[in-house]
Amino acid sequence: MKPLDIGLCLLCVALGSAGQVMLRAAALQAAHSNAEGLARWASLTTVLALVLYVTGMLLWLWVLTRVPITQAFAFFGLGFIAVPLMANRWLGDPLTLQMLAGSVVIMGGIALTQWPSR
Repeated sequence: MKPLDIGLCLLCVALGSAGQVMLRAAALQAAHSNAEGLARWASLTTVLALVLYVTGMLLWLWVLTRVPITQAFAFFGLGFIAVPLMANRWLGDPLTLQMLAGSVVIMGGIALTQWPSR
């Protein structure tokens, strides 16, 4: 993969992961809201979360025009690392030893799938 394509894949993961963490923040806000129905979800956090997530997915569609999905999709595994780290940092969600060990396995899998074949 070209460096630009790797960067685009990483940007997709970053946008999607940030969107997921912001969706959790919006859900926590909604859970403590006194509003009813859709008004409970009408917040700047919800809007920003959706904008980030949708932007990431639209960029992903463009990436798939440039990169074979067999190479690009491996990068999506980084979301399983980025989301817990971001959630821990910004929302105080716990990190466990199992999550950290799983992250090492994911990184190894991504490296293996990107290894040049003969």
